[in-house]
Amino acid sequence: DVGCGTGVITADIAGLTDGHVIGIDIDDKKLEYAKEFVSDRMDVMIADVLNLPFRDNTFDLVTFSIVLTHILHQEEALTEMARVTRKGGFVLATTEPDYAGILSYPETEADSIFEKRLEGIGVEMRTGRKLKYLFRKAGLETEIGLCKGLLDYANEDSEKRVERSLKYFHKTKDLLAEHGWTEEKIETFKQEQIELIRNDMNFSFCPCFYAIGKKV
Repeated sequence: DVGCGTGVITADIAGLTDGHVIGIDIDDKKLEYAKEFVSDRMDVMIADVLNLPFRDNTFDLVTFSIVLTHILHQEEALTEMARVTRKGGFVLATTEPDYAGILSYPETEADSIFEKRLEGIGVEMRTGRKLKYLFRKAGLETEIGLCKGLLDYANEDSEKRVERSLKYFHKTKDLLAEHGWTEEKIETFKQEQIELIRNDMNFSFCPCFYAIGKKV
């Protein structure tokens, strides 16, 4: 499991298989949390996806989620993942966003701020649309698809959406304040967005894709 972070998903994978699962991440601080899940079926270790410390044809499955979008050298990363996958095995991207394809309406002044924030932390904005190309370049027979479950949020009960928006608005507030927005302007923006959500008049969707690649 590449980019396993705190190991929560890795532990879920380990619970679904009789095999042995290894979670890797380059962030040793996150791995400290992942160590609590270590068992006779699961290990975690610090490693760089661009230089995996495993032999060729080692794993039946290499999987990752929202990882590639944070990697600059994406072709090299996929090549490494394919290298350590055995013939007949799979490389699986469960979710990779395409932030450049975000659809939202009504548009707001804050939209460009959110986009610049992602670009500023080194996110590859077009990762989702590149998955098939990247997997095929790595020599994998590939199937791709859209993670349509995320679209369900657009039809969710409006009060649940309001609750979620308010729960995480402190992050939006901090970002807008960093860009010079006054308390009054931020509060006005917040109330406008809540009113739109409550009246079921807004739409926001980030296309996310999955890819399944078989090594032949």
